[in-house]
Amino acid sequence: MRTKSWSTLLALVLVSCAHTPPAEVAAAPAPAPKPAAEPAPAAAAPLVCSSDSQCTDGQLCIRGACVDISKGLAECRDFRVSFGFNSVDFDPASKSDLDRMARCLRADQAMRLTIEGNADERGTEEYNLQLSSRRASSIERYLIALGVTPTQVNTLSYGENMPVCRQQDEACWAKNRRAAVKPTETKDPKEPKKDAKKTKAP
Repeated sequence: MRTKSWSTLLALVLVSCAHTPPAEVAAAPAPAPKPAAEPAPAAAAPLVCSSDSQCTDGQLCIRGACVDISKGLAECRDFRVSFGFNSVDFDPASKSDLDRMARCLRADQAMRLTIEGNADERGTEEYNLQLSSRRASSIERYLIALGVTPTQVNTLSYGENMPVCRQQDEACWAKNRRAAVKPTETKDPKEPKKDAKKTKAP
């Protein structure tokens, strides 16, 4: 009888274990959603301007918009500066051209400027050489005062030897009282030299 009781008890335990639900396993958390990619910022529209002074120092006002000064920009061009009779003071009308050239030189340190001083034929040749040298130097000083690096500027004096007009009248002499302002670009020293190709004679 005791054996039967133990058998009954064992059977009840086995049945109970069979109906015990399995322990729940915690589910892994869902991955966080990836943040949406931010759109690329739109390119800033060029500033509207009516003069160079409304642009940053490295820009020029070209056709109503501020444009970055870059190598070979056409607006950084040759021009002439006029002078009065026996004077080293340049014509105030040339100031805007000189101010613009100063901007070009400050922005492009590879640019070099040659200022060629000239005089009309009146006076001795020696005096006119000195006068045209002083004219070129007055422009050089003006540009340096605007922040141009002195090593970027070179002056030449031609006196009366390079006239653009040969008539014997005041209108012609006024054209010869001038300085030619001529920018050039220096070659980048980092730029590799191109080897000349050797060709054999036929």
